[in-house]
Parts: sequence; C-alpha cells; structure tokens
Amino acid sequence: MQTTEVISRLRAIEPQLRAFGVDGLYLFGSYARNEAGPDSDVDVFIDRAPGTELDLDAFMGAYDLLKAALPVNVDYGTRTGLSKFIREDVEREAIRVF
Repeated sequence: MQTTEVISRLRAIEPQLRAFGVDGLYLFGSYARNEAGPDSDVDVFIDRAPGTELDLDAFMGAYDLLKAALPVNVDYGTRTGLSKFIREDVEREAIRVF
C-alpha cells in the first residue's frame, strides 16, 4: 500500500473520527517517510477537539474506525501521549491528514 492510499483511506473516515472528538489526524513513521515495506504498520496520532473530552469509548471507537479502514496494523495514540524522547522527531516528520 502506498502512502497516498493510506491518506485517502484516512480522509474517507474523517467525519466519523470527528464525531468521536478527533480534531486532527497525523501520519508518521515509515509511511510518512515513504519507506513502508510489506510488513510495515501505519503510525498515527490524533489531537482532540478543543473543549472535548476524549474518554475511553471515544478513543477506542476512533481506533476501531482506523483499524477497519486499513488492511495493516495500526499504531495509534494522542499527541500528548507521545514520549518526550521521540515527540520532536515524530512531529517533524508527521503529515497532517486532516
């Protein structure tokens, strides 16, 4: 799967993700660097909408949508959940999907 296809699939579920309180979706890792191979997973992080609480149901609901949209494994988290040791590098390479 090419990066453009990943982005297209993610943009197709934007309305459903926004309904769960997702304000921004970012792709990083091998797909963002155009280095993905046959065993690569898709790495994404989200920003929540201002004033919105991202409870466990919303967080997992968004994750289920991401998994259903992509035929590969998905590593998923929030921007605030990124480790301080990798955050700067991840944010630098990240592609904003929406």
